[in-house]
Amino acid sequence: MIWVGYALLSAFCLATTDALTKKSLGTLQRSGDLYLVAWGRLLYAVPLLLLALVFIPAPRLDATFWWTIVCLVPLELTALVLYVKALQASPLSLTLPFLSLTPVFLLLTSAVMLGEVPSLLGGVGVICIVAGAFVLYAQAWREGPRRLLALIWNERGSRYMIATAFLYSITSNLGKQAILHSSPVFFGVVYVLILTAAFFPVALAVVGPRGLRGIWRRDFVAIGAFEAVMILSHVLAIVQTNVAYMIAVKRTSTLFGLAYGKWWFGELQMTQRLAGVVVMLVGVVLTVAG
Repeated sequence: MIWVGYALLSAFCLATTDALTKKSLGTLQRSGDLYLVAWGRLLYAVPLLLLALVFIPAPRLDATFWWTIVCLVPLELTALVLYVKALQASPLSLTLPFLSLTPVFLLLTSAVMLGEVPSLLGGVGVICIVAGAFVLYAQAWREGPRRLLALIWNERGSRYMIATAFLYSITSNLGKQAILHSSPVFFGVVYVLILTAAFFPVALAVVGPRGLRGIWRRDFVAIGAFEAVMILSHVLAIVQTNVAYMIAVKRTSTLFGLAYGKWWFGELQMTQRLAGVVVMLVGVVLTVAG
């Protein structure tokens, strides 16, 4: 069950990276600068990831690994841009719950792409974790389905995050396939290096050569550090278990995001969301037991 610890560490680091990213976005002046922040998340993670690479042997790579990378990169870059746009466009309380849809999508995509079918108990656990995430932020949709649909329609951040959740249900499976044809840490490091290089022309096209000077920011150091630990713990966890299980546990990042939403942004009252916390924790127990 070591994967559970890695998944929870990944969840904490993801929520911390998101909160720091949202704070950083609030200090930027131009709308195009969100691409700079997205690139900064990757770029500042590279030094720590390269350090990790020193301590592992290089695996033998085959054609499947490289073809998987080719498929992954455009999907991951699209998801990253949508993710950061969601954080910028709407409060955390109206975006993070929709990211929890990824495990639901994974119940289908993992079965099709990897042949991973969860047990009944594990499947119920995944659904509980997702349901708990929505209960955490129940105020916006407890008025009924019509209110929920209106929220999705009116909040760009919610729509961006739903699209991101679906893309992650594909990239998570592709990532595990690449890991199985290499090694967890090697894939995590090399993949981020490729993503960082691939995102550079995107950032350059949006902000221009002069705008790229904005990448040298002290707050990006912390963002990159937490991003690096999130990536390493993610790859170490996902290779040990069913993808849907691991991503479901990782989506407990919603709990950490809830705390950050109140602590830094004054968005929510923690005591009013205890039911959602309980449902998510029950889901984690069922998922691990499954």
